[in-house]
Amino acid sequence: MENGLTLCAPGLGLGCFACCPPIRPPGYDHARYESSLRRLFVENTAQARAGAPARPMLGFWCHGLGFLDGGGQRVGCLWHPARNNGRDLRGPTGYQEKCARESCLQARAFAELTPATAAALIGLCQGMGSFAFSSPTQNLLLRLLAFGPEVATATAALTPAALADLAALPWLDALAPTDGWLLARLIEARGPAALTAPEAVARLSDLARRLAQALGPRPPLAEGQPLRQQADRWQARFWTALSGRARARPDQLARWRAALAALL
Repeated sequence: MENGLTLCAPGLGLGCFACCPPIRPPGYDHARYESSLRRLFVENTAQARAGAPARPMLGFWCHGLGFLDGGGQRVGCLWHPARNNGRDLRGPTGYQEKCARESCLQARAFAELTPATAAALIGLCQGMGSFAFSSPTQNLLLRLLAFGPEVATATAALTPAALADLAALPWLDALAPTDGWLLARLIEARGPAALTAPEAVARLSDLARRLAQALGPRPPLAEGQPLRQQADRWQARFWTALSGRARARPDQLARWRAALAALL
């Protein structure tokens, strides 16, 4: 991680376990079941401390989730190597490889922030418990990070005093996170005021509409190289969402970028 932090364990007693276990129903949110999960986490923690071996993960439940602190606040993996002197005890769950590679877009965006920006944004979450911090509906920082590191950095530069200040941003709920790269280009062209302008949503939506028209019709067959090989993940994600294509010829992508520059 460029900033030495991870979104899973960013300090200040915070921890995110939104992706644990690695198999969950669509739209699942741990925060909706906090009371029952707390009881299960207490049992899991006690069994792990007693030396009980890791058990297979069944359905949407993993016995490795428990409390990592003595106050019952920070939730995480009891079998993770960081908790066991470098030994990875997740093998018996049957999902060790999936757990080891699990990484959400928000975590990837957070990893690209500078140390100062990462610390400033995490500071907004101080005092939250793991359930709220891990909740995609309760934690506005997760929503912000989904727009990518450039937008998160520009938002942090506005020096919000509290997490609730993010709710005032007109685009945070109205725009799709895949528009994050386009929003970053709008900030480059028009300055940080693009983040707080009342017309921000309408302006970006109109820009996206005109840009989509400039791309032309989608070819019947995929052609060219994967966009992920020609641009970073945030730009590739935007073009894929806008065009419906995961591939493009280099000259096509150059034409798309030129069309955007002309519109800006």
